[in-house]
Amino acid sequence: MRVISGRYRGRKLMSPADDRVRPTTDRIKETVFNILQWQVEGARVLDLFAGSGALGIECLSRGAAEVVFVDRDPSSVALIKQNLKGIEGVWRVVASDFMGVLRSGESKFDLIFIDPPYKSGLGEVAVNAAFDMHRVAEGGTVVYEHSTELPYENKRDDIVCRTKVMGSVTVEFIRKKTVGMVTGTFDPITKGHMAVIREAQSLFDEVVVAVLVNPDKQCIFTPEERIELINAALSGEKNVRTLFSEKTAVEVAAEQGADKLVRGVRGEGDEAYEKAMAEFNRERGFDTVLVTLDSLNDVSSTAARELVKKGDFRLLPDGAIIVAKEIMKKKGDARLRD
Repeated sequence: MRVISGRYRGRKLMSPADDRVRPTTDRIKETVFNILQWQVEGARVLDLFAGSGALGIECLSRGAAEVVFVDRDPSSVALIKQNLKGIEGVWRVVASDFMGVLRSGESKFDLIFIDPPYKSGLGEVAVNAAFDMHRVAEGGTVVYEHSTELPYENKRDDIVCRTKVMGSVTVEFIRKKTVGMVTGTFDPITKGHMAVIREAQSLFDEVVVAVLVNPDKQCIFTPEERIELINAALSGEKNVRTLFSEKTAVEVAAEQGADKLVRGVRGEGDEAYEKAMAEFNRERGFDTVLVTLDSLNDVSSTAARELVKKGDFRLLPDGAIIVAKEIMKKKGDARLRD
């Protein structure tokens, strides 16, 4: 075993004397750190089931701000300390089981390595505990190594996982799912709204499209009709969900587990208002991503609404046009009956 890169590149590390501790091979370690390369420098690292300490030492070599090594086995603790001799940086070795460390304190880590004995059943327990006990920093990653024979099944809806299979060993790169919420009255949804939603999809793992109430607007579509139009425009895409609420944007964002709000800016006319609203919402706990729509300055719900009343649906996204026509026909037939 050796350090792959960084300040201590090429340094040999002591290996366990028996087979009870299974160190990560240099080949697998190199692949893992190629994936993590931009996340290590300056990171706070927790190395659970540390064994020989090779993963945490690699992080120190690459400029990690701090590494905490955890192992409950006395021989592993001694081995880690032996390998750390001459290694500079901020580090400490904790002789404890993984759950005791995750339960104690409130420190958050940018990287958490979980490499338990294969087939022990402890890996998924540790992954869940790391997220449930809020030990993963914002944007942080849990790196879980396990046997390829026993695939990891992600049963949570609040995390996303990237899987790297390397023969008999598989490594999962797990992070908290990011959720962006696009808000508006959407009366009706326009091509401008779709541009904002598409941008949100590129930034977040999941997008919530929240149809909210604006008492200053006279809507021609009911909340149910607006949801129907949005769903038609999105064509059942899996990473987007829609809802209607009479609550404020920040209240809905908190309920839906959103990380940020997303709003469109159609030029200078909108900019001052949207920036003021963004500051208002930031003071209440939610930042806003402002998406500039210079090419769609004239695509507003107000303009679309007036055109729709005249039977012109050109400002609506293609997927919503047929549904909008059907709704407006029903409204016209209802007026005739009245």
